[in-house]
Amino acid sequence: MLIYKKYKKIINSILVILSILLILILYIKIKTISSIVNIIFIGFILAYALKPLRDTISEKFKLSKKISSISIILTIFLGLILLSYIVIPSIIRESYNIGYILDNIDEYVKNIVYKLNLNDISFFESIYNQISEEVNIFFSKVTDNLLENLMVCFESLVSLAIVPIVTYYFLVDGDLIYNKLLLILPTEKRIIAKRVISHIDKVLSRYIISQLLLSLIIGALTFIVLVIIDVKFALILGIFNGILNIVPYFGPIIGGVPAIFVALMESPNKALWTLIAIFLIQQIEGNILSPKITGDSTNMHPIIIIILLLVGEKLGGLIGMIVAVPIGVIVKVIYDDINDYLF
Repeated sequence: MLIYKKYKKIINSILVILSILLILILYIKIKTISSIVNIIFIGFILAYALKPLRDTISEKFKLSKKISSISIILTIFLGLILLSYIVIPSIIRESYNIGYILDNIDEYVKNIVYKLNLNDISFFESIYNQISEEVNIFFSKVTDNLLENLMVCFESLVSLAIVPIVTYYFLVDGDLIYNKLLLILPTEKRIIAKRVISHIDKVLSRYIISQLLLSLIIGALTFIVLVIIDVKFALILGIFNGILNIVPYFGPIIGGVPAIFVALMESPNKALWTLIAIFLIQQIEGNILSPKITGDSTNMHPIIIIILLLVGEKLGGLIGMIVAVPIGVIVKVIYDDINDYLF
């Protein structure tokens, strides 16, 4: 007992580290635990992103947190159902034309090769045959695994159906959960923890709101441009490009590729106009909108952000890239606040 009192801080630190390591091992090794943690994490992220909107609605319309939270979640849910109702039948209809469209593209490429006399060069012929073979293999796999993919999507939807419930409780009882978690810390540490968390909340909220606003504008611009060019799936492509725009630097590039591909399936001329339009939108976003809306919300050098994005992609793919910068912001704020506190 005397030994424990003497080395209490060291023992507690070791226990905390061991607990974190145990949680990480269980998360990696046991699929059920990782699924539960993922659902809770997604619910927390959504609640955190929707909290400013909930507060605005509560203040403007004099509603309670519960009513505001339910209203937001129901609106999003109904919006997704409406979007699915519009988009899914269109995707199914167009999927029957993919073979015909690919044949047209193949014929178009052959004509270009013939006109430029590239068919006499074995190097170009080899590349063309290899690309054609890879495309055929890809679509063959997609067709063969269609039922399996649908089942996986259905299982994911069942799991994601719990997310709105978790989001609701985080929106309603987030402050209560936050206060309960603070009780774990010693009394003298709570003031520091509150200050650090408050600083994180301020910086992270500014970053998230600016990125969401920027993504909304880019999504809307993409949709309008694709409608003008008459590219199919303009709405879903606009939403996709807007969502991907959350990822700095790489997002706008990745988000524009599907639109160009869909346009290419219809007509090479449309693909060219789509490429020009996406490029112009990216220039507007990078040089005009982003500096004005986002500003210097992260206060991090672009090189650091790029490194974070690359690490995030290696560890967690697209999701890793989306959360890499917010995690970097959190770490930076914690480091700065602790550094100020200690020195």
